[in-house]
Amino acid sequence: MKYQRENFGGNYEFRCLWHDQFLVDPHLHEYSEFLYVKSGVAEVFVNGKPYRIPEKHLLFIPPNFVHGYTCRDTRVLCAVFSNDLIPLVLKEMGNRRLIPTPVEVSALSGLIESLAETDRKNAVFLCGCLHMIGDQVIRQSTFESSQASDGLLYQKVISYLSAHYTENITLKGVAQRFGYNEKYLSHTLHELTGINFRSLLSLYRIDRAKALLNDPNGSMADIAYQSGFSAVNTFNRTFKSFTGLTPSQYRDHKV
Repeated sequence: MKYQRENFGGNYEFRCLWHDQFLVDPHLHEYSEFLYVKSGVAEVFVNGKPYRIPEKHLLFIPPNFVHGYTCRDTRVLCAVFSNDLIPLVLKEMGNRRLIPTPVEVSALSGLIESLAETDRKNAVFLCGCLHMIGDQVIRQSTFESSQASDGLLYQKVISYLSAHYTENITLKGVAQRFGYNEKYLSHTLHELTGINFRSLLSLYRIDRAKALLNDPNGSMADIAYQSGFSAVNTFNRTFKSFTGLTPSQYRDHKV
């Protein structure tokens, strides 16, 4: 699983593309996203659960939800956008956790389909369109409150990991920081992602290491430490276990 850093920290960013075969491994990011199905049926996985999205329906993906797509023989439009384009939608959701729901949007199909051709710099127009879509998402979706089940747990922890993965952090420390039982936090993360805390942390660090390995002059020790590993041996072992290559082999392959 990958944390997409290109979908992080921007202002009024919007990307929208059509796809006929859309196969995307599980990933997450800070931005919001929706998948609109023009024809066929799209298969989507969100936080480990499968969803089937029929024609003229849309699935909204809130920030920091793990999601992946298996869209064969379909025509889909995927839009990813920074959250400052939908401030009123997020305000309306508040602290409630959205339960992903296929939303019927046939009345908005023309507007949605036109977004692929919209000027990405026209933030006012995009903001209006996305709020119309968000209104339908809110009207047709159900939510759970953080009091009923702490649905914000995952987003809080993932956001923290994405900002601090290069530091010496542990499951126990993260659990204490957010006031959760360590075993409960471990179980919940595994239920949502299919991997344990240590592996999740390693994924962030390896992704960072891959970027640093693009520099042919960077030493392995520096790359290991900048990626959050405490020792080069640990870095080499972990990197190979996840990629099948040693860091040196990965760098040579990239070159």
